[in-house]
Amino acid sequence: MTSLSSLQLDAFIAVARENSFSRAANKLHISQSALSQRILNLEQLLGSTLIIRESTGIRLTELGSRLLRYCQLKESLEADFLANIQTPRTEKLSGIIRIAGFSTITQSVLVPVLGELIQKHPALQIELMCKELRELPNLLESGQADFIFMTRPIDKQGIENILLGHEEYVLIQPQGKKFREDVYLDHDEEDTTTTAFFKIQNKPPERWQRSYLDDIYLIITGVQEGLGRAVVPFHIAGKLNGIEIVSGKKPLPLPVYLLHYSQSFYTRLQQCVFRPY
Repeated sequence: MTSLSSLQLDAFIAVARENSFSRAANKLHISQSALSQRILNLEQLLGSTLIIRESTGIRLTELGSRLLRYCQLKESLEADFLANIQTPRTEKLSGIIRIAGFSTITQSVLVPVLGELIQKHPALQIELMCKELRELPNLLESGQADFIFMTRPIDKQGIENILLGHEEYVLIQPQGKKFREDVYLDHDEEDTTTTAFFKIQNKPPERWQRSYLDDIYLIITGVQEGLGRAVVPFHIAGKLNGIEIVSGKKPLPLPVYLLHYSQSFYTRLQQCVFRPY
């Protein structure tokens, strides 16, 4: 029976995660031509194309996506096995955990939780990414993240969606300072949070403008400095100085989901992430 070459699989997963042949070659310390040859040999062995080059990067074929899931499982099992034989009498975990989320939970929620995890398991390596919501699905699908946090589920075969709870969004404004009352701060043009907040209010403003600050904490600073109002999570707003929550407004509940790919077996490290839910 033909076996898959570890060198070829390492080349494949590097290209998938880096979304680039040149960056993957640099990461593996080989030439780009050598990397391309390994991918070509792997495709010839499997009898199918795995990677399609595009102007914006690379795209995995259906078989390529399946192979990526296999590589991730193989990688996790190997790390779990090595951890077990190196520290057989301890409950300490080791390995790499790759997580991506959006700005309202990454700093205020995920970092403290991961801090507690590191205190219990100091050998763990953490890769935490803060991205726009629209960027998160690709991180999961490309293998750059093992787990992502979203405000909506992804209806795709093989992806598990775990509802963790809801963030309650409230309207804030500067306290004791002049500000532009008709201006509301959002991340960018695609940010629909303020619009969704107004839709559930009995009396939404007749006219309003938007300004864009590309980070939740930039938005908060903008409110404190009088740039306008903003709709932000209560768990952040309740801890701030120099702002006040506007009364008489219905809070906007937005769900928070933990997403990961289904596997036939989960390592102890993976179970540590989603078992509480």
